[in-house]
Amino acid sequence: MHFSILLIEPPGIDSQLLQLMLTPEKFRVRTSECGLKAWNTILTDDVPDLVVMDADLPQQGEIQITAVQLLEMMNNQAQWCNIPKVILASNSNTSILKISSVTSVNAIILKPYDPRRFIQEVYKSLTQHIESHIAEVNRQHIQLGTAFQELIKLSEIGNTNDLKRNFTQLSHTIEKHFDFEEHFMARHNYPDFIDHHENHKQLLTIVENMKVEMAQSGKSITTKRIVKLRSDLFEDVNDDKQYIKFLTNLRTSLVA
Repeated sequence: MHFSILLIEPPGIDSQLLQLMLTPEKFRVRTSECGLKAWNTILTDDVPDLVVMDADLPQQGEIQITAVQLLEMMNNQAQWCNIPKVILASNSNTSILKISSVTSVNAIILKPYDPRRFIQEVYKSLTQHIESHIAEVNRQHIQLGTAFQELIKLSEIGNTNDLKRNFTQLSHTIEKHFDFEEHFMARHNYPDFIDHHENHKQLLTIVENMKVEMAQSGKSITTKRIVKLRSDLFEDVNDDKQYIKFLTNLRTSLVA
């Protein structure tokens, strides 16, 4: 069970059929049966890999929230805006054109729909989601490598003030990179997550100690130590190759 899906669908036979198609061997499905419940879910940090939403949500009660409003809200949430969405809609739905303009909507499937088409779109969307994550991991690795090169140059010419400032920026970039990886690892049952997390903790301790030293008046750090930190970090990047392999296998498993 490696993928999480938020299903926004009124209770009934359609919801039951959708959950049967999304087999528990691969998917963890959470349901929100109306716009208000979905709205409250979007306010949490439990972000899914995919949102499947019925565009024809029933409007009842004092607070009425439409599918379009939910999409707009997700687009305004940093953690939700890039999550792929598959929308189920009737021919008579007047919001289809507006929904189709949302960039994170991967597919609009008209009812009644072919179950095979539905599963194909789910798998296609999840595949793209994994590929985007892999691309972002690689982009961050390149960003870190470039930042280290700049840091080494500053150290070699003895530019202490810029060195301190750039090192602080680098430390934030490293921390964000680790958080980005670990969040995805934890959600997708990565088998080596604990070891990976421990390696990250050790590297962050080294970075923090170096920051403390540099904050002291008249103190700096040698080029040799920066190069050593880069080597240690990119040894961790080599460990990321196992993580990328895991993601690649996960992507390969998405065959309808």
